[in-house]
Amino acid sequence: MTAGAPLRALVHDVIREKGSIPFDEFMDLCLYHPVHGYYCRPGMTTGPSGDFYTSPDLHPAFGLLVGRQIAEIEERTRTNEPVPFHIIEAGPGTGRLARDIIAGLAEEYPALARRVIYTLVEISPSLKRLQAATIEAGGGQESVAGLRWLSWSEVLGDLRATAFHGCVVANEFLDALPVQVVERREAELLELHVASNGVRFAERLLPPRTPALAEHLWRLGVELEEGQRAEIGLNGLEWVGSLGRLFGEEGRGGAILIDYGHTSRDLYTPSRGRGTLLSYHRHQVVDDPYTRAGDQDMTAHVDFTAVSRRAREAGFDVAPLATQMRFLVSLGLAEILADLASREDQGAGSIRQRMALHGLMAPGGMGEVFKVLLLSRETSAAGLTGAKDPFR
Repeated sequence: MTAGAPLRALVHDVIREKGSIPFDEFMDLCLYHPVHGYYCRPGMTTGPSGDFYTSPDLHPAFGLLVGRQIAEIEERTRTNEPVPFHIIEAGPGTGRLARDIIAGLAEEYPALARRVIYTLVEISPSLKRLQAATIEAGGGQESVAGLRWLSWSEVLGDLRATAFHGCVVANEFLDALPVQVVERREAELLELHVASNGVRFAERLLPPRTPALAEHLWRLGVELEEGQRAEIGLNGLEWVGSLGRLFGEEGRGGAILIDYGHTSRDLYTPSRGRGTLLSYHRHQVVDDPYTRAGDQDMTAHVDFTAVSRRAREAGFDVAPLATQMRFLVSLGLAEILADLASREDQGAGSIRQRMALHGLMAPGGMGEVFKVLLLSRETSAAGLTGAKDPFR
């Protein structure tokens, strides 16, 4: 019996009661069920011991450079009042990114670090414990004014009553939010549901629950071809819209969104006829979301055209979409690499570090597949360092 067996049994029971469930409900149960969900079960981690790597797993420089962008956002939106600066991280995973952002700020911007209240948005008790241990091991709790864990609804309720000043960070967060899956059959748009015979899951295509799915594609100017399947991330767009409620009318600062993704034009191309939904198990890509449900991560690429539009509707200035490579190089990754290469000690440890840094910006890998979208209030998003092209 695998760790995901109780989750699969639970989902079979839910489907037996309902007949079938929409795919986004299936994905939500698989990843976020409070007891058996993939992200909530004890022992979930990333890196060599997990099912996949994230950029913070490769090298602390990733968090250092994200911290530099946060510091610039703070400096450009600062007033003369000595108010706290909030960093809110959605989907903080193992806590490595928080640890490295805090360490970088404490080293390079100590006065800012002392005003930072760092909030990790997390619902999993086991991940909260892991995050706390990771940050404590790096000495981060002593470097900032506050460190806390809240749900997103608690963040909105706690902070929107005041004029918010801060930066929201979401690294590989949007791609793991439950998505609706649609398919065009006989000129009709149908929605994917998941059925069950009590042992195995099966797919059903049914009329959409809401006209919002067809309206979403229409607004983007997308028309699927016959037989083409695609994901629609309405949950992710709702979260982006909620950033506007967090900042309110007088909020200052911005957001850094880093994820797998494409523009709508690239995402919905017929060459992606089966969509982008994938699972990850022991560092292997799996195109079956059902057999190992609960034992594997599940993601879909982000539609950054739709995200950018929703962010503008929420009152943000939005920078042009950048690759992770361009973002990191703009903020100083090349200089970090050059410094490593110039050191006298060129042993195995130094070589491993340089390989890890190259991995963060590798064309065809993390450097190109991951995109960065910068949002801002009270300053130009396109004018931020991470939005500039370092190769011009």
